[in-house]
This record gives sequence, structure tokens and C-alpha cells, in this order.
Amino acid sequence: MASNLAEKYAQERLKRLRSDGNGQYVNTRSTEINDLSADPWADYEALAAQPQPLKDGGSVRFLIVGGGHQGICYAARLVEAGFDPSEVVVTDVAGGVGGTWYWNRYPGLMCDVEGYCYLPFLEETDYAPKHKYSFGAEIRGQSERVVAKYKFGTMLCTQINRQVWREDRGRWEVTMTQSLGHVRKPTQLTVDVQFLIVTGGVLSLQKVPRAPGFPEFRARHDIFHTARWNYAITGGSQEAPDMEKLRDKRVAIIGTGATGVQAIPHLAKWAKHLYVIQRTPSYCGPRGQKETTPEDWAKITESGKGWQERRRMNLDSHLTGNPEPVDLVDDGWSHNGGRAGLIGGSGWKVTPETVPQHVEKLLSIDTPHAEKLRARIDEIVKDPKVAEKLKPWYPGWCKRPTFNDDYLPTFNRDNVTLVDTDGQGIKEYTERGIVVAGGDHAGVELDIDVLVLATGFTVGGTLSPEERVEAPIIGTGGKSLGKVWDAPDSKEPEGERFSTLFGLARPGFPNLFFSHSVGSTASYNLTSPYDQSAKILARVMRTAIDQAGEQAAQKLVIEANRAAADKWTDLIAGTTAWYAALLTCTPSYFNDEGAAAIAPTPSPEEQAAKARRGAHGEGVNEFKRITNEYMDKLPQKGPEGWDIRELEVKA
Repeated sequence: MASNLAEKYAQERLKRLRSDGNGQYVNTRSTEINDLSADPWADYEALAAQPQPLKDGGSVRFLIVGGGHQGICYAARLVEAGFDPSEVVVTDVAGGVGGTWYWNRYPGLMCDVEGYCYLPFLEETDYAPKHKYSFGAEIRGQSERVVAKYKFGTMLCTQINRQVWREDRGRWEVTMTQSLGHVRKPTQLTVDVQFLIVTGGVLSLQKVPRAPGFPEFRARHDIFHTARWNYAITGGSQEAPDMEKLRDKRVAIIGTGATGVQAIPHLAKWAKHLYVIQRTPSYCGPRGQKETTPEDWAKITESGKGWQERRRMNLDSHLTGNPEPVDLVDDGWSHNGGRAGLIGGSGWKVTPETVPQHVEKLLSIDTPHAEKLRARIDEIVKDPKVAEKLKPWYPGWCKRPTFNDDYLPTFNRDNVTLVDTDGQGIKEYTERGIVVAGGDHAGVELDIDVLVLATGFTVGGTLSPEERVEAPIIGTGGKSLGKVWDAPDSKEPEGERFSTLFGLARPGFPNLFFSHSVGSTASYNLTSPYDQSAKILARVMRTAIDQAGEQAAQKLVIEANRAAADKWTDLIAGTTAWYAALLTCTPSYFNDEGAAAIAPTPSPEEQAAKARRGAHGEGVNEFKRITNEYMDKLPQKGPEGWDIRELEVKA
């Protein structure tokens, strides 16, 4: 990379580095704003009229906590493995399945990854997406189709409160509360669970910029987060986003990430005036949306059984810098393998000694695409000053890129003002509006009527499964999974270093499984790693239970073997040098708001411990290769890596 471009990238990064890191936000677990997370979509009457799969004092073989794509993948793969659907129950705090696609219903919502790869179980449900890039309602509908096909139970509007391993029974005691709004008082249940699977999502906990004056501002203004779009304020609906109630309103939207880029053109169409408050611009490429014709679908599926998994792996090969000869997806994702800096790659090996060459290699791939996207801004945006402020100056793996044909032309409208904060964000909320901390509008009070928060989520790549579902998980010896997960390795007892087996389980927590990128893998197409993890667990469970026999299986206890988990995590640690490229990035949720850049230089021991808490650095397809080989050997060797015992239940 040319030195002047390197300097420009470094300057942008410095603008965003802050000592408070994630402390610059407050999330919706805070009483200050937890009302912003209320469920506006639940049909409580319909849910109350349905028979519930769980009763107080009842039991179930498989309980899955989380009804997004992770949860439904686990449930469906268990049913495919031969388990009775009545033995599988998915819970969620939401009033429906779909996870982020249940909650998010903002205007313009679509998945930026091709729907033929992203939507789960297309082949199994024989469903053809209407467009190459699926809109939000259709994705939510596909989750509902999966539930209908596999017929596993769903326990909705249900918060898990506590999960405790009872060694004497070989069961998890799970306490939960179902809240059906105005229809019925909250009902607490305690359920006996043999196998507990925790699949809390990564995009479920909304966050808001922390700044003075928020209570006073809220008292006078309409405000909502994009993950709970309030059509009562704007008018319209997800199906017909005609936001007529904004015609005489001055609206501000904070955030120009993937969500903001989709919602902003719709707000601009209806608002009297729209202020777009930007801290760091996003790369924005062309979308190229198209309807799926019968001819398209025939070509996509022509390879027969297994076509969707082959297509996913083809896309992942291009995303991870080791492309297959033919690009089946052929879009802005597959064209730039340099974005593998975030998700791992198998195009070349990386060691701590070769990190500089690794970063240069990624930049050599990414820079031509970055320059083309910056030039696109000049071609579309008429005001040169505005165009310059919309240009991103960081490597393409540092912030999720966007694809939209309407976003950049929006800044040619007379009723739209870009409020670029020069990386500084919000300074304060006032009774009249907002004051930003930097840029040309620094110190100017923006007088507004409605505030839309496209400010994302508290993600934290290492957030424990316990924290994701906000419910204690207490394993053997009364240990909390959250505390063990977060404990520095140097302070753990001998033989209890941090480790997972395939990112699915942790020693000390029998019959507990989870879905986590730590110890597993990642992709910009998250359905790909989610489904692979679900397949691994379903195969392990099927093999273990078949070998034990159904009668013995009722007393089966399965736990990640310490030696196997350590061996797997040592393998993970040997690949995580790949992610050193994230140190070049502007702060974002991708790199925990730049935590590593502002932290003291870690000791060699601390570096080694951190490496054990990463994702597989060689990318999702290499992870699949390794775990597919493991699964292929299961029928002959049995479930290696797991301690399996039959519990002796005392009378």
C-alpha cells in the first residue's frame, strides 16, 4: 500500500480511538432505555390460544435457547438426525422465530448476502427466494417455514432466568418466565432438561451512544431504535413503508452502517428534513438486485442434492481468499477476498513473524476495490465536499461493507443534510435536539422532532453464551460459565485453561452445548457456520445415543473431554495470527471498539491466552473440512473427544 494511503488510514483510525471503548454506549439491558427493546410485533392473543410445549414441572430432551437462525438450525438438524420433534423445543424472548429478522422490520431491510446462500434450508423446504437478495419479511417467513416443516416445539415470549446442572439427576434445571403481555400474567416454569443448547444471537442487544441530557431529550421527542421500528410514529408498514407522518417532521438518524444505509433513502423520501449523523462512513457498492426467474432457479439448483451447501462453500472460498475457479455468486462480496481479514482465510498461512506480509497481502487485494468504491462516490454525489466526507478510509475488512443503489443519490436531495462528526459522534442531547462533537456542525444544536437510532448492537466477539441470553449457567461444582469463560487463563486452576471443543462445548458443563465463534468459525454469511455447528452436534448426539441404546440414553451424560478440548483449542490458537490484521482497523464492533489498540502491550503469556479465545483463523471452509472428516469417522470410532457416561440415578 502506498505510504500516503497508509497514512490516511492511520489518521482515520486515530479519530475513533477512545479510552472508554464500549463504555461510550449504553445498551437496552439498562433501565434507562430498556423500554426501547419492547416487542412491538408479538400477537399475544394468538400465542395464548396455542398449546405450549413446556409445562411447569415438565421435562424435555433438547431445549434450545434462542430462535434465530442458530436455534432453528440446531433444532432442524436434530429432527433430521431422527429425534422426535416433540423432544425438541426452541425458546425465545420474541413473539416469533427468526431472531434479528423477527425484530428488524425497518423500511428497505434486506440481507446483503445472496439469499440463495443465506436463507436456511432452501433445499429441504423446496423454496425459491423471490429475489437474489432477500427482503426481511421473506427471511422471517423462511424461518417460519422451517418450523412448519420440522414440527419442533416453540416456546415464545419466554425469558430464560437460570440454568443449573443437577448432577444427581443428570439434568439441567431450567427456570423461565413466559410473558404474554396484556393477555396473561407472567408465568414462571421450571423444566427438567436432558440436553441444553444455548444459541443466543450476536445482533440482539441494541446500543445507544452515551451522552448527557438523554432523559430530557426523550421527554420531548419521538425516539426508537431501528431494531424496533415504530411505524406508529412514521406511518406505513414493513410491507408498504409510506411514512406519511414524517412529512412535516425534522428527523435525525444516527448511524451510517449497514442498517442506516438501507433505511436512510426511505426516510429522505418522506421527512420534511433529514439529518444523517455520521461518525465513520461505510463502503457502499452497487446492489444489482434482481428477481429470481424460473430459468435462474433451474440453473442455481441444477447440480442436484446438496446444491445449497456447495454454493455456500463456493461463496466462502471467495470470501476467505482461496477462491474456487468459478464464482457462482459473482457480486460485491465474492469479488474482494481482502475482506477475509475479519473472518479468516486459507489462501496462505500466517504466523506471528509473517503478520506484516499478511497485512500487505490483504491490502494488495482490497485496495483496488476500495479505490473503485471511493471513485463511485465522486461519480454519484454532486457536492464535492459532501462526497469527500462520505469516503471511507480504512481497509475493507474493518467495517461491514454495504451495497445499495439509492443511498449515495440521497445526498443530492435538498431535504437531506450530512452531519459528519469527523469520527467524534454525539456530544450531548438537549431538550430541542442533538449536539455533535466534531466536524463542521460541532457545537451546533440540531433542532429535530424524531430521532432514529441506527446505532447497532452490543456484540463483543468473546461475549459468553451465558451473557448472550442474560441467564446464569451453573455447571459442575457450582461454576458459572460466564465467570469461567471470562477468567484469565493464568488464574485458572491447573489443567483448566480456556478451551472448547469445536466451539460447541466446554469441560465442566455436561450436556451443555452452545453456538459460538470462539473455538469455531465465522463468515459474512453467518448461516454457513451456524449450520455446520448444528450438523456436528446432531451427528455426535445421534452416534452417542445409538451406541448407548435408547433405554440407556435416558440417563446419558455427555461432556467435552478436557484433553480433546485442549488439543482443539491449541489448534485454534495456532491459526489466530490471521486476525492481527484487525489491529489496523478503525474501532468498531468488529474489534471490540479498538480494545486491543488502547490496552497495554500484552505479555507473551497474555498473548498466548488470548490466542486460545479466537475463531479458527483458516476460515469456514477449512473448519468444515476438518469437522466433516471428524463426522465421517463417527460411525466407526464413536464420538471421540467426549466423555460419555450413563448416570447412576439414586433411588
